[in-house]
Amino acid sequence: MFTPALVPFIDKRERKIVYTNFKDEILDIKKDAPFDMPKMTSTQYDKKVKDYLRSHLDSLVIHRLRTNKALTATDLQGLETTLIQIGEDEGNALFSDLLARHEAPSLPHFVRSMVGMDHSAAHAAFSQFLHDKSLTPAQIRFIEMIIEQLTARGIMEASALYEAPFTSLHSGGPDALFAGKDNVIDGLFDALENTTPKIQKAA
Repeated sequence: MFTPALVPFIDKRERKIVYTNFKDEILDIKKDAPFDMPKMTSTQYDKKVKDYLRSHLDSLVIHRLRTNKALTATDLQGLETTLIQIGEDEGNALFSDLLARHEAPSLPHFVRSMVGMDHSAAHAAFSQFLHDKSLTPAQIRFIEMIIEQLTARGIMEASALYEAPFTSLHSGGPDALFAGKDNVIDGLFDALENTTPKIQKAA
């Protein structure tokens, strides 16, 4: 066992100087070597798309969607191009995956679900029922709830009228709540269908 206290007693004549011939190895740096940048993830892309849509509510295309106006083919193409560009090099794949994961039947459906529907536009779609003097307070409230849900969610399937929060007014849904008023029930379903995002037909 070596102890520092024994150092003075080591015979200096027995010390040997050892020379080494080691050389530092210099690695070549390849200036043109490829550098893989991390790819954008689906989560990152989702956030970028949502942030973009919600910060551009006044843009022409998004305004048309929110106010229940039909989009032109040019509107649709421009919107798709913009969202693909947000995904950079992986844009096309990320865009397709985005629609699939959100189970969106179309791009306008997806965008509307992200930005909601303008309250005034939703109100206008059901105004004729709100002014129907023959309806009860509960029936009027049902219609107001449709407007509120469209404003918040943007898109609503007819089946949603048989689920919460609508069932809080009547567990039997609109058929039971509006019993005896088939014309009103049919009108509500038609009005709801007319809030679906639309594309202008080519002339």
